[in-house]
Amino acid sequence: MTDALRRHRHFLMGLFIAAAAFLYLAHIGSYHLIELDEGRYHRVAMEMVLSGDYITPHFDYMPYFEKPIFQYWITALSMELFGFREFTGRILPALTGLGNVFLAFWLGRTMYGRRTGILAAIIVATSALQLIVASIGVMDMALTFFIDACLVSFYVFERTENKKYLLLFYAAMGFGMLTKGLIAIVFPVGILFWYALLSKRPRLFLKLFYLPGIALFLVIAMPWYYLVCQKNPDFFYFFFIREHFLRFATKMHERFHPWYYFVPVLIAGLMPWTGFLATFFSKDGIFRKPGSLRHKQDLLLLSLWAGLIYVFYSVSDSKLPTYILPCWLPLSVLLAASLERCRQKGRWLGHSFAINAILCLLFTAAGITYLMYTDFLTVADFLTHGGLLIASLFVGTVAAAWVWHRKRDFFSVLVILSVMAYGFGLGAHQVQGQIHDHQTAYTVSQDIRALNIPDSTPIIMYGSFMPGLVYYLDRPIAAGNFMGELEFGIHHTDRTNMYYGSQDLYDHWNSPEPAIVVVQPKYRDEALRVLGSAPAQRFDVEDYTVLLNQAAAGGNRDETN
Repeated sequence: MTDALRRHRHFLMGLFIAAAAFLYLAHIGSYHLIELDEGRYHRVAMEMVLSGDYITPHFDYMPYFEKPIFQYWITALSMELFGFREFTGRILPALTGLGNVFLAFWLGRTMYGRRTGILAAIIVATSALQLIVASIGVMDMALTFFIDACLVSFYVFERTENKKYLLLFYAAMGFGMLTKGLIAIVFPVGILFWYALLSKRPRLFLKLFYLPGIALFLVIAMPWYYLVCQKNPDFFYFFFIREHFLRFATKMHERFHPWYYFVPVLIAGLMPWTGFLATFFSKDGIFRKPGSLRHKQDLLLLSLWAGLIYVFYSVSDSKLPTYILPCWLPLSVLLAASLERCRQKGRWLGHSFAINAILCLLFTAAGITYLMYTDFLTVADFLTHGGLLIASLFVGTVAAAWVWHRKRDFFSVLVILSVMAYGFGLGAHQVQGQIHDHQTAYTVSQDIRALNIPDSTPIIMYGSFMPGLVYYLDRPIAAGNFMGELEFGIHHTDRTNMYYGSQDLYDHWNSPEPAIVVVQPKYRDEALRVLGSAPAQRFDVEDYTVLLNQAAAGGNRDETN
């Protein structure tokens, strides 16, 4: 079997690349934009194309400085090439997700050998969190790729002393800085500092400071920051102080969660490979018996890489599941090396196979239970769009257990688990598409569009904001009794009627001027009290209610859907 694989290794590698490309690219245009981030980031890029201003990001026709420019540029370029299509904002996440798979292979092969590199690539390619984030038009996948590229390239530099890898390190850091700011510097430099210190090689850290590389970083990252600060004097404080230090240290974005928030994210996000974390605690595992000094240093780097990022965000007052995605590549290499150690020992260390099988079956049961209680996914929808995910986990787990029980063949079991993980990934995309299509502004936007209201009629989001409305309707949407992340733009724009307080909203609603209010159910009663008079027309769409005053409804007083 091994000889046959070696003879056909180029074909098999090509098959793997094609399968990974299909997994990451085939589906990205098959579902609508999910709220909130996708609608917002797509719209920023769309306004770049419409205005021709590629320096100052705008959302809802107002300055928007919460994120840097790189992903907006790539999305805008895609829109220039393909038009205003939903998949354009997912191209960069999908491509950097694929890039992360290559980095896992490269690092795993360099540290432990080709077999470990392939398995690390399979693990990171099919793990739930990476699959999901690489399918959404958010910036965390690109940031993860650039952070990972920094650390992988530095490790290869450490092994080879070839300074072209330091240039790659600084290029990745520059693009990371353009993607999400200072964190692209903090993580690689901080991790490498502690790596050099704890491995008692301080001079290794000093080698990082390579003048051509630093110059390359400045050439990539600094021009846009200089230009945007020149055009917008308030950018520096808002982006570097408010969006970096205050976001980390305060609850300003209402994303506070307890310190253990990322534990379930880690467990669910590594599926269907989570159970193999148990190998880390085995007395014969790679941590307790690392082998050579080189492997001890490798384990130190991988542990610091995953551990420092995990701890950093766990102590932060701002938490989202996507934040710890940079932990996935080092974990995938550690898992792959641990599975290779299992193969060498001829047994599953730490009872990891049994634990993983139980977790897969529990995940299957949780999916079925979720189906029973969800209000937007019917049994028919689930069988059509989620059956592959559940079937892959169940059948793959049972088949792998049967093969192991009958043959004790590690290679066959790992092939089955890899096929199971691939089916899991395809099924996850199907379920994800259903979730997107039920948490999108597309449906309500089409109902509003069908009203054929003139552009002069204000549409006001009350209590919260749905960015996708701006994208799908291609018109300004005002905020009512809520500013949120629109606050900076509202206070730094000459546009009028972009914000309505309670009294402003009451006055306009009860005037002869038309108005449309869009509100979530949790704010609906409050909105109706503020408006002061019943809507002339009302209809409910998914999780939103659309209210029209007398002038907007044209005299048709119908308060039912």
